[in-house]
Amino acid sequence: MKQFIAFIICVIFALSIVSTANALTISPPLMEIDANPGEVIEKAIKIIAESDVEGIYYPSTANFTARGEEGEPGFLEPEETKGYSLASWIEIDNTAIGLRKNERKKIPFTIRVPENAEPGGHYGVIFFSTQPPDLTNKQTAIGVTGKLGSLILVKIAGEIKEEGRLVEFNTVNKEKFYNRLPVEFFTRFENTGNVHLKPLGEIKITRMFGKEMSKFLVNEKGGNVLPNSIRKYKSAWEKNKGSVVQDKGFFAELKNEKNNFAFGRYKAELKLVNYQGGAKIIWIIPWRILLVSIIILIVVILVLRLLVREYNKKIIREHGKNN
Repeated sequence: MKQFIAFIICVIFALSIVSTANALTISPPLMEIDANPGEVIEKAIKIIAESDVEGIYYPSTANFTARGEEGEPGFLEPEETKGYSLASWIEIDNTAIGLRKNERKKIPFTIRVPENAEPGGHYGVIFFSTQPPDLTNKQTAIGVTGKLGSLILVKIAGEIKEEGRLVEFNTVNKEKFYNRLPVEFFTRFENTGNVHLKPLGEIKITRMFGKEMSKFLVNEKGGNVLPNSIRKYKSAWEKNKGSVVQDKGFFAELKNEKNNFAFGRYKAELKLVNYQGGAKIIWIIPWRILLVSIIILIVVILVLRLLVREYNKKIIREHGKNN
């Protein structure tokens, strides 16, 4: 169940329908189903109206896919049946559903798995919208404004391929030199199999001679990578959370260098469980601290030289008087 937590988070976020406005709750927000080719599965979704709202809702289906590399979900029309789609297998009554205050209803639906269904993961969502579907406007991309959905994950038995690889490990903006912490890293992972994967790992920071300075997790929230897609995970080496001053200027950044100090050459080593890792060399040079330190040192030296010179003059004058 843990491997699907990221799907729940993505769908609830992406479908965000401003629940206070629509005042509708769907249970469950996620269904995980194992099935065989040719199998017919009967399920139901429970929809619940809040105490102070009543309304009319329209069911519809869509396919679930990855959009970009940041973990944002994308939704496609049921007619789009390529790859790992599921919506065309789902049968649900599209009749409008009226809900009174505090009312709850169970909405049945059927999943008819084709005999020739490909093994692996198939992903879809059942939406409930305040607006009727526009059957005259066929589009490949679906907006989710005014919709709440329940994600359906179906794993078809057969030849399951859990395969993936590290595409890239680097610092954000691919920089090598920094003046302070935090240093942000990204890990790009490609799923080359036919089911979703959850790559887990850690990044270890060591100094020039191997002393470990820090260690932190990659994909701490357990985000999944859908088949035939690449996902980017961000991680950060930081010293004091919330200690970075956002004001611009020399002295604000000087304070940031002091509160998030690091100095020298470091190696960031990525280790992924069951997959090949990577490494990155970075340098942290807090040049403002160095500059201020050098200026202070120069001033101290000049003051000392001046004091020594005045002291010598005093000694010479006293010696002349005594003679």
